[in-house]
Amino acid sequence: MRAGQIWEQLAKAIAATGTDEHVDRLIDLIGADVPHDLVTVTRYSATSMPEFVKHRRFSDEMVQRYLENYYVYDPFYAYWRRKRRGGIVPLKRLADDEVKRGRYIAEFLAQSAICDEVGILFADGGDWCLGIFLDRSTRPFRENELALLSQRLPVFAALHALDLKARGPEFSRTAAPSVPGASPRKEPKVPEELWPELSARERELVQLALAGHPTATIAQRLGITVGTAKNHRRRIYEKLDITTERELFLQFFQHRMAAG
Repeated sequence: MRAGQIWEQLAKAIAATGTDEHVDRLIDLIGADVPHDLVTVTRYSATSMPEFVKHRRFSDEMVQRYLENYYVYDPFYAYWRRKRRGGIVPLKRLADDEVKRGRYIAEFLAQSAICDEVGILFADGGDWCLGIFLDRSTRPFRENELALLSQRLPVFAALHALDLKARGPEFSRTAAPSVPGASPRKEPKVPEELWPELSARERELVQLALAGHPTATIAQRLGITVGTAKNHRRRIYEKLDITTERELFLQFFQHRMAAG
């Protein structure tokens, strides 16, 4: 793209800060010099399930599949919960052997006809981040393209920070009006027939864990100490014959898929 066009996109992005057009104009600016086939926009939290904000040239059906089945395998979601750090995050730098064999790449991206993905993550208030993802169907992103995004990241981040400042402390993107390509956030509900061996209290804890809450938040929600929450979690794992939260999610989604 010519320099004049870049300046035009930048001017539009500046003018859109504090308005409902901010995310779209930021997408235009980010993707201006980096060819891509589609765009998805997701919000991640360290204590809640992801929210799908909008997309371009993506499938509403795949959005629903992501929110119902695949978010737990999303390495970008895991990255934000672990690092709480924004920036340019290419999929290939997260894709260790476990991820490469896992369902996010082997199933979700394959079904979406995506071969490579790069996320641009911005702090979005509280423990949330806004992730704008550029996706390609046939060829991976080159290092010089990733370097260009990294070079321009301070501008992107400044625009997003300006948008948050312009909207004020009461603004919540979660509560913003829905837009085309958005999908409502739903927290998973444990079916009555699943895990009958668990007590009512243990089912409450599992419900919060499946919604993405860490142990400290679960303890606060249930009015118990962190140590008690950890003891509950240990007993739950013993009853279900598992050792990790990942296995808990797997059992939940396997039951959901079997139930149709």
